[in-house]
Amino acid sequence: MRNLSSDRGFTLVELLVAAVLLATGLTAAAAAISAVTRAQASALRRTTAARLAEVKLTEIQAMGITSGASEGTFAELDTGQLPAFGIGGSSSAESEAGQATTVSDLGDYYYQWEITSGDFQGLARVQVSVWYRDNEQNPFTLVWYSPSP
Repeated sequence: MRNLSSDRGFTLVELLVAAVLLATGLTAAAAAISAVTRAQASALRRTTAARLAEVKLTEIQAMGITSGASEGTFAELDTGQLPAFGIGGSSSAESEAGQATTVSDLGDYYYQWEITSGDFQGLARVQVSVWYRDNEQNPFTLVWYSPSP
């Protein structure tokens, strides 16, 4: 007859320890994937805000505006401007992320611009700030100096 104590195998305690370690590892991996997904979405919103700030600055320059201030959303943005900046299209980074910004999403982006006398003589300071939804405390801000009229 065989001696049961000499049989090789795993004890119940070893199996429970292995299951706890596996569950902990899978939970940590899921948390890491979630954090990466949130960071990727935040980076995409920040990049879109930077592109939209550039669009708004170009619009201000093209219209010849030399003073004033305004604010609003990009819901009324002329979609003809979008391909040059990769907004609404699918750049490789956005399509890989599977989260390309569409024109309908642009209504969630807000802007505020102001033109003041610059810090330097003969230059006007143009400041354009863009933020996503309720994140007005952390906007993307673009500052440009143009010759004063």
